[in-house]
Amino acid sequence: MRHMRTIVWAVDGSECSWRAGEWAAQMLGKWPEAELVAVYVHVPTVPAADAWTGIGLPTVMDVEAQESAIGRELREKVFERFQPYAARVVFREEYGAPADVIVDAAEAVDADLIVIGTHGRKGLDRVLMGSVSTAVMHRARQAVWVVR
Repeated sequence: MRHMRTIVWAVDGSECSWRAGEWAAQMLGKWPEAELVAVYVHVPTVPAADAWTGIGLPTVMDVEAQESAIGRELREKVFERFQPYAARVVFREEYGAPADVIVDAAEAVDADLIVIGTHGRKGLDRVLMGSVSTAVMHRARQAVWVVR
């Protein structure tokens, strides 16, 4: 394989994305000049019915605070797991449609490769055999490594 400079890894905290991260770590070990861009996408959501308080629905600020906390926790886990490569890891939090954001991030950093799990945290993604990974494969200009 040619010289590897930048790898984009789609991470959402699911077991499948962590397995994809293990492959990304192996690639960092093989290409000491490569950089890893871990991309976590916040999907805009409407608060679930079980999120109601005694007063009513949580505010947008409540939902954003929860999303921000999830992003911080995920960032910490990424840097903990990639500690030997920490100087070559960048963590990006983005908002939007996951496949679009992942592909756009790969374009923005001129990635050589995108590493993604077959399915993420959402149960529906499991049923659809990885709708996000499928969309990334169809849209990306880069090679896409899909990990089960």
